[in-house]
Amino acid sequence: MKKIVFFILILIAFNSCERDDICIDEITPRLVIRFYDVDDEASTKAVTDIEVKIDGKDDEDGYTDEGETIRTSTDSIAIPLRVDQQLTKYYLTINHSDENAKNTDTLTVNYTTESVFVGRSCGHKSIFNNSQYEFDDESPSENNWIKRIEVVTTTINNEEQAHIKIFH
Repeated sequence: MKKIVFFILILIAFNSCERDDICIDEITPRLVIRFYDVDDEASTKAVTDIEVKIDGKDDEDGYTDEGETIRTSTDSIAIPLRVDQQLTKYYLTINHSDENAKNTDTLTVNYTTESVFVGRSCGHKSIFNNSQYEFDDESPSENNWIKRIEVVTTTINNEEQAHIKIFH
């Protein structure tokens, strides 16, 4: 009889356990930028040796994406927006490795944040609404490497497509 009671108690204990919810995906979307050729606007164009730094971050090596500093030649990047503010300022430097050819432009993104409950395992994610973009150049205006920006969407709620296009 004692064995049966013990067995029933064990069954009740295991039956009361809940399965673990696991949050697999990153939930707060990053800003996706695609780079295009200013002379052929339908064609993507890789930027040479780009480095991205986020204003207000103490990291001297620039923004890191999964442990890797973004210093690469690529036609698109995904970079985080600050969730603790309604403005993020990026320093986008091309030809970062060459002191003579290095050129930095500043991209500022203004937005409002909205917190959305995803689920018990993932918690909340931030969505960025009413995004507005502007760019400045750290060097004289004739040296802008960013020639024009085209806004694809003002709501940043996923990373499936580019949010802005930068023509250079």
